[in-house]
Amino acid sequence: MYDKEFRQVGQTPLSISIYSVKKTPTHIHDRGYLEIIFCLKGSVRFAYGYEEFTLYEGEYISVDKDAYYLYDGKDNLCVSFLFDLERYVNKHPYICNTLFVCEGLAETTMEYPTRAHNRLKGMMIGLLKYMGEDADEETIAGISEGIVDLFVECFDIFFFHTREARSDKADFLGLQKVNDYMHTHLREKVTIGDLAHILNFTEGYMSEYMRKNSIGFREMMSYIRANESEHYLMNTDKTILEISEECGFSDVKYYYAAFRRWYNCTPKQFRDQYRRTAEAEIEYLNLDDIVDVVDRLMTVHYMQTFCFSG
Repeated sequence: MYDKEFRQVGQTPLSISIYSVKKTPTHIHDRGYLEIIFCLKGSVRFAYGYEEFTLYEGEYISVDKDAYYLYDGKDNLCVSFLFDLERYVNKHPYICNTLFVCEGLAETTMEYPTRAHNRLKGMMIGLLKYMGEDADEETIAGISEGIVDLFVECFDIFFFHTREARSDKADFLGLQKVNDYMHTHLREKVTIGDLAHILNFTEGYMSEYMRKNSIGFREMMSYIRANESEHYLMNTDKTILEISEECGFSDVKYYYAAFRRWYNCTPKQFRDQYRRTAEAEIEYLNLDDIVDVVDRLMTVHYMQTFCFSG
């Protein structure tokens, strides 16, 4: 399986890869990693489980457990930030089972740009600027932690499903706890009663809680299991029936229905599309190669944020 040339920044939880790309084979991360692909110049197409986007200069997108590939790159410079989420579990206990959705680009159907998008973009540009000036590891680790905090606060998948922010921290922590339980026990039979027990709710209240704050218990469980199946479709030769059982579906027909619901294709179609063996056309670069581009992006971002914002 293809891997970008990531370089860990000292002893921090951050690794980066700087590159110019025309196309890549498919890549899929292990549990506990978050990647942000930031297009600094030019453009590149990004394809993952749900749909495809074009990233243009100054745009970015996050990816965690989904299989993805890049193609149709044109005169671009990109940087990928890779965060080891295991390093943040003391602060965010459920982070390794959290799914994030952050589409910082004009093509998204979500609200963009929000204050959180602009803040994230500024932090990434600042991080590149600091690293280009040989900033100390403590500073880099601090900015990296701020980016991860921002993802937890603003880009959890629950926000994507409900299209609204969470103002009640205790309520949000309950959702994270429930999500973590569903991920941890996805291969088992999980009931609404199991979740109710975790939060000390009645089953009726728990069902309403999930419907109000997410997409409902059954839908969320089917999403988690379908998402987990990507790993087996990409990295094993298991049959669709075997994958269905591995991911906790009681019947393969439920797996097919869930996969179609979330991916708009069958598991076999997904495997055929994303399990590609094409050679990568990618050139790796160093921080010194992007200094001028980062300075220009910083100026543009400053002007857009402070001079032309409404």
